[in-house]
Amino acid sequence: MNDWFVGGGDVALRMVHDRTGITSVDALCRRVGRVILDLDPDVLTLEEGPSDIREMQLFVSYYLDDSFDVFGGFDGGAQKIYALVKNDGGFGEPRIAADDLTQGLQEPWQADIDGDHRLENYDFTRLPLVLEGKTGENGQIVRIVTLHTKSKYVHGGRELFENEATRGEFVIAALKNRRRISSEAMRTRRYLDDLVKSTPESLIIVTGDFNDGPGIDYFETRYLTHNVTDILLGSTYYPSRLFHHALIPKVSGDKRFTAIFDDYVDNIPNRRLLLDHFLVSPALAPKVTSASIAHDEYGAGTDDQAEGRQKFVSDHRPILIELES
Repeated sequence: MNDWFVGGGDVALRMVHDRTGITSVDALCRRVGRVILDLDPDVLTLEEGPSDIREMQLFVSYYLDDSFDVFGGFDGGAQKIYALVKNDGGFGEPRIAADDLTQGLQEPWQADIDGDHRLENYDFTRLPLVLEGKTGENGQIVRIVTLHTKSKYVHGGRELFENEATRGEFVIAALKNRRRISSEAMRTRRYLDDLVKSTPESLIIVTGDFNDGPGIDYFETRYLTHNVTDILLGSTYYPSRLFHHALIPKVSGDKRFTAIFDDYVDNIPNRRLLLDHFLVSPALAPKVTSASIAHDEYGAGTDDQAEGRQKFVSDHRPILIELES
């Protein structure tokens, strides 16, 4: 979304963004807004929001009928995490969580990110956004933890990987990214364990772009890196703390993807990937009435007459979860 705004302290939309091929920012924003309004969420969390919260508020005012309150935008540079909460919706008294465990997420921890066997301080690429609110007739507190972990992307990766002389350089960079993702997942999982240990009845949703999905990829098979989603779900040694993946049992296999990218490592063009997730705490799992991926709404927002960034409302499909009232 940062590409939609002029930046530099001015709060205004661009007309176009030549570098990314956005030929009309207004037309693209109208389509994005229409998809969101059609989905009609009580809470919308998103990644890669604008650098300035005033820009997000401008988007809400212009394209979402000024019907959402904006939270977040604290960390992440040009890719900040936000939560939009519908006015008078089903998520009451929203607030940013400020308990000691959540505050502790801001503190660095020790990790070996470079693979040199030396521990150093590390912190989140983008601090998770933790929102609380009341739902249902009894006003139960639900906590929403939104993640956007470090990307696996390696600059010039395809050329590096396909050239045997430089493949080792690619592997080193790719493994560092995966260590960072794994470390962020480990720290988040420790936070979730602490929450559930202290309050087993906690109602928690973990969502966002994990930059990882079910299954074991090339690097996880060969280089002892970790599957991020498995880490976040928890350890089978502590079954009472295991989170549940809301999408997997409720979405058929042929529709179980949120993004499509060329996978040059495994040589699979247009690979369908499930990078976006809903993980729910043990106490919340029975309250999930539905979970889905909004393929139809995403398709309705696509402009088949356009190209590149102008064509699609996002490079990821929206995911949805519904809880009993």
